Amino acid sequence: MSTAPHPATGARARLAGLISDAMDGQIPAAEILAAPRGTLTELGVTSLALLRLADTLEEEYGVELDLADPSFYQETIDSLAARLDDDREPDE
Repeated sequence: MSTAPHPATGARARLAGLISDAMDGQIPAAEILAAPRGTLTELGVTSLALLRLADTLEEEYGVELDLADPSFYQETIDSLAARLDDDREPDE
Protein backbone atom coordinates (compact mmCIF):
# COMPACT_ATOMS: atom_id res chain seq x y z
CA MET A 1 0.00 0.00 0.00
CA SER A 2 1.38 3.36 -1.02
CA THR A 3 1.55 6.22 1.43
CA ALA A 4 2.35 8.76 -1.29
CA PRO A 5 -0.17 11.59 -1.50
CA HIS A 6 -2.62 11.73 -4.38
CA PRO A 7 -0.75 13.56 -7.19
CA ALA A 8 -3.43 16.24 -7.34
CA THR A 9 -3.75 16.66 -3.56
CA GLY A 10 -2.73 20.32 -3.66
CA ALA A 11 -4.95 20.98 -6.65
CA ARG A 12 -7.85 19.12 -5.02
CA ALA A 13 -7.46 21.14 -1.81
CA ARG A 14 -7.36 24.44 -3.71
CA LEU A 15 -10.34 23.41 -5.82
CA ALA A 16 -12.30 22.34 -2.74
CA GLY A 17 -11.67 25.78 -1.26
CA LEU A 18 -12.86 27.48 -4.44
CA ILE A 19 -15.99 25.32 -4.52
CA SER A 20 -16.69 26.16 -0.88
CA ASP A 21 -16.20 29.87 -1.62
CA ALA A 22 -18.56 29.64 -4.61
CA MET A 23 -21.13 28.13 -2.23
CA ASP A 24 -20.61 30.97 0.28
CA GLY A 25 -19.18 28.41 2.72
CA GLN A 26 -22.35 26.31 2.88
CA ILE A 27 -20.19 23.24 2.25
CA PRO A 28 -16.78 23.40 3.96
CA ALA A 29 -13.74 22.49 1.86
CA ALA A 30 -12.91 19.61 4.23
CA GLU A 31 -16.37 18.13 3.63
CA ILE A 32 -15.92 18.43 -0.13
CA LEU A 33 -12.56 16.64 0.08
CA ALA A 34 -13.98 13.90 2.30
CA ALA A 35 -17.06 13.30 0.15
CA PRO A 36 -17.37 10.22 -2.02
CA ARG A 37 -16.40 10.68 -5.64
CA GLY A 38 -19.76 12.21 -6.60
CA THR A 39 -20.35 14.95 -9.12
CA LEU A 40 -20.39 18.57 -8.08
CA THR A 41 -24.17 18.65 -8.32
CA GLU A 42 -24.39 15.48 -6.20
CA LEU A 43 -22.29 17.29 -3.59
CA GLY A 44 -24.97 19.99 -3.51
CA VAL A 45 -23.26 22.62 -5.64
CA THR A 46 -26.05 24.82 -7.00
CA SER A 47 -26.26 26.19 -10.52
CA LEU A 48 -25.45 29.69 -9.25
CA ALA A 49 -22.41 28.36 -7.41
CA LEU A 50 -21.31 26.54 -10.58
CA LEU A 51 -21.46 29.85 -12.45
CA ARG A 52 -19.40 31.53 -9.73
CA LEU A 53 -16.96 28.63 -9.75
CA ALA A 54 -16.58 28.73 -13.53
CA ASP A 55 -15.81 32.47 -13.40
CA THR A 56 -13.21 31.93 -10.68
CA LEU A 57 -11.59 29.01 -12.47
CA GLU A 58 -11.42 30.92 -15.74
CA GLU A 59 -9.79 33.87 -13.97
CA GLU A 60 -7.40 31.88 -11.76
CA TYR A 61 -6.41 29.10 -14.14
CA GLY A 62 -6.74 30.91 -17.47
CA VAL A 63 -9.02 28.24 -18.91
CA GLU A 64 -12.26 28.67 -20.78
CA LEU A 65 -15.16 26.59 -19.48
CA ASP A 66 -18.21 26.09 -21.65
CA LEU A 67 -21.24 26.36 -19.38
CA ALA A 68 -23.41 25.05 -22.22
CA ASP A 69 -21.44 21.78 -22.10
CA PRO A 70 -23.44 19.33 -19.95
CA SER A 71 -20.23 17.50 -18.97
CA PHE A 72 -19.21 20.48 -16.81
CA TYR A 73 -22.16 19.77 -14.53
CA GLN A 74 -21.10 16.13 -14.20
CA GLU A 75 -17.52 16.88 -13.13
CA THR A 76 -16.16 15.39 -9.93
CA ILE A 77 -13.54 17.24 -7.92
CA ASP A 78 -10.93 14.78 -9.23
CA SER A 79 -11.93 15.09 -12.88
CA LEU A 80 -12.10 18.87 -12.63
CA ALA A 81 -8.68 19.05 -10.93
CA ALA A 82 -7.22 16.85 -13.68
CA ARG A 83 -8.91 18.93 -16.37
CA LEU A 84 -7.54 22.15 -14.92
CA ASP A 85 -4.09 20.64 -14.66
CA ASP A 86 -4.25 19.49 -18.30
CA ASP A 87 -5.59 22.85 -19.54
CA ARG A 88 -3.19 25.03 -17.53
CA GLU A 89 -0.70 26.80 -19.72
CA PRO A 90 2.96 26.35 -18.74
CA ASP A 91 4.64 29.29 -17.03
CA GLU A 92 6.84 31.27 -19.32
